[in-house]
Amino acid sequence: MATKAEKERDARIAARQQEAKKKKDEKAAKEEIAIGHDIEAGVAIKAGANFVDESEFAIMGALPTLYIDNKGDIPVPVICGVGTLADCLKRRKEGASILRIRQTSAVRADATVVTLNNIDNELKKYQGNAVLREMWLEMHGLEEADFAFLKDAEDISPLRIYAYGGICTPRDVALMMHMHCAGVFVDNSVFTSDNPRKRLKAMARAVERYDDIDEIIKLSIGTAERM
Repeated sequence: MATKAEKERDARIAARQQEAKKKKDEKAAKEEIAIGHDIEAGVAIKAGANFVDESEFAIMGALPTLYIDNKGDIPVPVICGVGTLADCLKRRKEGASILRIRQTSAVRADATVVTLNNIDNELKKYQGNAVLREMWLEMHGLEEADFAFLKDAEDISPLRIYAYGGICTPRDVALMMHMHCAGVFVDNSVFTSDNPRKRLKAMARAVERYDDIDEIIKLSIGTAERM
């Protein structure tokens, strides 16, 4: 019997199929699928999804954590959540196009910050100790070649991680960019705020101007309240 989460996901997919029939020029859409469920990925793509997200929140019974290992064969970009440096390297090796911070319970910006710091600390730890790195790589089923592009990295920038979780103000965006994220996923609460268009524009601008504190102050006028 289908779970509540599966029924809700099926309803979203069915709704998108109806929309696709009505509109040829469909805007970019991201569909969440259960981790490791390549059939759901195929269904989502048929329904018009431009991205698929192997989501920790799209739960399918007691399915073990088995990620789709041939992501490069999927015709749209695949998004994956990561919580450790090993996660980042494994998902890249599988062919993930976009890495985002994984959320384990409540979707919160402070949890995103903690995870980014932890990944950065792991990177520095294994960069500086070849023996320890070799043991760590072997433990996670990885090879030195998987780590090679990070050997001289000053921070996590080469991993191109997107911040995800509770990001709803221009200040949040600026913080994530300062932490060397490649970009951000805005929190769903933004779309139900008093003026979502204004807030979204301000947050998009903050991605480009995160180093300009005066600009961030201006962008925060009327958009600094947390949801």
